[in-house]
Amino acid sequence: MLVSVVEAKSKFSNLLSLVSMGRDEVVISKRDKPMAVLVSYETFLHMKKQIDAKIDLAKVDNATSSLDKYVGIVSEEELDYGYKESREAYLKDKYL
Repeated sequence: MLVSVVEAKSKFSNLLSLVSMGRDEVVISKRDKPMAVLVSYETFLHMKKQIDAKIDLAKVDNATSSLDKYVGIVSEEELDYGYKESREAYLKDKYL
C-alpha cells in the first residue's frame, strides 16, 4: 500500500493496526517519492535476522580476485566480457 506523508500522519493508528496484523506493508511517499516503509515488528525481526546472517561484507571487500592481476592491463569492458565468458580462460588466451 502506498500512502503520502499527509495521509500517513492522519491515519497512522489505522496503518499501524494494519501492518501489525501482518496484512500489508505501507510505503510512505513524499512528493511521489518513496521515503519509508512501515512493516510489522515480526517482519522487521525476520528481515534483520536474514541481514545478520549474510556474510561479513568487510571480508568480501578485502578478498582479492583472481582477475586483480589484470587491472590496469585490461579495460573494464574486457573484464566485464571476461566475467560473462569463462573469465580466466578468456584473459589467459588473450594476454598470456
